[in-house]
Amino acid sequence: MPDEIRLTRIPSLAATHAKEAGNFLYHITDAPVASLLLQNGLPLNKRHPLMLTEQNGISAWLAKISEYLHGNASEKAVILRLRRVMVEDALEPDLDHTAEFASNCYLLSGNFNRTIS
Repeated sequence: MPDEIRLTRIPSLAATHAKEAGNFLYHITDAPVASLLLQNGLPLNKRHPLMLTEQNGISAWLAKISEYLHGNASEKAVILRLRRVMVEDALEPDLDHTAEFASNCYLLSGNFNRTIS
């Protein structure tokens, strides 16, 4: 696994209409967590894996996270994108979210105790 993985914040319209959808995975979170991930990199932790989805799971994830963010109107969901090839070796299938979102979802855990930035 490479030591450096480019994590990019993208607008939701760009995420749902990207032509190279199969090349990327997405993580959706609130703005404060997104800022931390962009500054500190992606955590690789088996106990608390980061969930990722393919492009067609973005809408379902946005709908789910909006339930939590609804109480705090100042918070907005942020979509982060990374190249699938950069993390393939550290992915595990997330069967529960795959069923819920009707899209392939993964847990970024690997067997590492380090951070990818």
